Amino acid sequence: MKKGKKGLASALLTGLLVMGISLSAYAEETSGISRGDFLKMVTTNLNISATSTVQLPKDVPSDSTYKDSVSTMLERKILKGFPDGSIRTNEPITGKDASIILGRVLGFKDAESINRLKSEMGIDWQSQQILSASEVEASLSKVLRNDENAVNLMAAVQKEMENIHSYESQVGMHMQMHIQSSSELNENNVNSALHDQSGTDKNTMSLKMDVEGKVQLDDKQGMMEKMTMKNFMGSGDLDSLTYMVPEGVYTQSPGMKTDKQWINMSKGMSTFDQLMKLQKANATQISSLNQKYFIFRDLGKDTIGGKPFAKVALYGKIPSLQGLLNGTQSLTGMGDMMSSLPSEGKETIKNMGVSANIVYWIDEAAHRIYKADMNMSYTMPAVGQAPEFMMDMATNMSYSKYNEPQTIILPAEAKKAPTMEEYMAQMSESLPQAGQK
Repeated sequence: MKKGKKGLASALLTGLLVMGISLSAYAEETSGISRGDFLKMVTTNLNISATSTVQLPKDVPSDSTYKDSVSTMLERKILKGFPDGSIRTNEPITGKDASIILGRVLGFKDAESINRLKSEMGIDWQSQQILSASEVEASLSKVLRNDENAVNLMAAVQKEMENIHSYESQVGMHMQMHIQSSSELNENNVNSALHDQSGTDKNTMSLKMDVEGKVQLDDKQGMMEKMTMKNFMGSGDLDSLTYMVPEGVYTQSPGMKTDKQWINMSKGMSTFDQLMKLQKANATQISSLNQKYFIFRDLGKDTIGGKPFAKVALYGKIPSLQGLLNGTQSLTGMGDMMSSLPSEGKETIKNMGVSANIVYWIDEAAHRIYKADMNMSYTMPAVGQAPEFMMDMATNMSYSKYNEPQTIILPAEAKKAPTMEEYMAQMSESLPQAGQK
């Protein structure tokens, strides 16, 4: 009898232990992953870490298991935190918040993240109050991994640039700019034809612009860019012409006293030779730089005019222009341009972030781009008196006439153009002085 009671007690104890373990595991799964766990899973899947010292939020101690993930996501400007400055790493993350964070990694706008993740990535978290670790890991491992075929194809395209000596491109752009100032903005500051007056915030101004044009490039002669800004400032179409040639960079636009004004923009700009070097001789570096910030996705095939093209998409975000400059300064000379800017300008440009979603249609046999659709969002934070600036730019480009003869010759009158500093001085002199009417 005693043995029977002992056996029963043992069985009950064992059952309770097993049940306790099972319930604990079940409770852990159904309680959902925390914000910190989600951030850690994202950075692990991306295989990224912070490259500089970032000030941690007040609720993330230096010995936190989430320290590295939080630092990385702050450095990449993926995290913004709560209004009180906290990150709340130990709280469960909702499907909506997870969607927004993942969307930022992919370069999506917050307002578009939920729908785009669902339609383009097959991820539908927004209705879920909690997320399981297994579900999140399965989605992240699929979305945050480069498609090998896409990476190889883009590397082949970059390599083929060594063999391209000329081309022509047709360009279309739609730009939407937003300016947030500490003081009131109105149509007295910017022409009302460009001003989107649908908003009610007097400290915010939205500007819109459509541009069409053509780019011609020859690796010996230079590059010529002719653009038309449609109905610019309500006064009709405005043409601009830019030459980037061995002699320098020159642009023509309406001047103060004449219909056309040439300006020498060469100071601090990359030379044409430097850009050609960047384009042709550094395929490996550019490919590596792209993979540092972007996810490469294979979108399959698309038939245009009876001919099949491979589609490759790049999703991502460059957190600051400074990081890009560090990787390409020796090639582009952009560091020289930065040094010539005033201090506020340096800080503004240096901290400019760029989110990008780009789709390329590629001739697989020739490894050449047929066309590209680019959706870019630029953000420059407010610095000193300079307001916060944001710009969304949708660009479509088609490429043709590869290695066909181009004629790019800098006009003689452009060679006599004033520098930007001289032009700005002339503008200042022409403006009424204080007290004058």
